[in-house]
Formats: sequence, structure tokens, C-alpha cells
Amino acid sequence: MYSRNPGFYDCNRLGDNLFIFHKNHKTYLNNALMEYNLNLIQALCLLRIYNGDNINQKELSDDLYLTKGAITKAIKKLEENEYICREQSCWDRRNNILKITSKGLDLIPILDAINREWESKMGFDELSEEFVETFRKLSAKSAQLNK
Repeated sequence: MYSRNPGFYDCNRLGDNLFIFHKNHKTYLNNALMEYNLNLIQALCLLRIYNGDNINQKELSDDLYLTKGAITKAIKKLEENEYICREQSCWDRRNNILKITSKGLDLIPILDAINREWESKMGFDELSEEFVETFRKLSAKSAQLNK
């Protein structure tokens, strides 16, 4: 139901609450990551590179739903901090494969701990499996609507 004088945000709409949730999650993570000279986009890239095999920048962009520009900026910073390196693909010399370094590997358990701490503070362990599954389905549907 909409109020008589609707603004851009309405606390009664689920989408607006999800935006607030996302914004505050992002802020929490960015603040925690500052200590490691990282931001959330860089951390997401690092984790995807860690979990991927022979991933390039385009695949990273597609997988994380981020622009090529955002990925380029994140990759540059991760390289400067020696968390990742680029290797020329043996299949396509125009293509660079992103690899995690030992310094980057040292960050993986830290990133996991930061996220687990947030989830614990938020009480995620108290959520029902049904709620979590419904939320996953809605997230997937939202991503599909924007492809």
C-alpha cells in the first residue's frame, strides 16, 4: 500500500528495505576492509579469482554484474597491492588470466571472517531455511530481470 504523499523511498515497500539492507551491508564491509586497503568490489574480485580457474576480466565482470570499468579499477588496485597478478593466456595471447598471489591467499580467511562476523551480528543463524531459499530465488529473479 502506498502513502498519500509517496517519496522515492517508502519503508513499507520490500524493495526499498532491501536497498537499505544492501547499502548498510556494503558500508559495514567497506569499513572492515579499510584495514586491508581494500573495498568491497576489490574483495569480491579477489574471492571470485580465488574460486575461479583461469578467469579473465570479462568473466569477472559478467560473474559479479559489474561494469568493465569497475573491474579494471579493482584489478589495478589488487595488482598494486600484490594480491593478484595477470598472466597471458596460452590459448589467446590477447587475453590475460587473473591469478591470486600468496599475499592474496593470506586475505581469504580474513575476508571470510569479516563476512561471518556480520552474518552473526545480523542473526542470520536464526533465519528459517524457507526464508533463505525464498530470498535466494528472489535474488536470482532480480538478476535475470537486469540481464
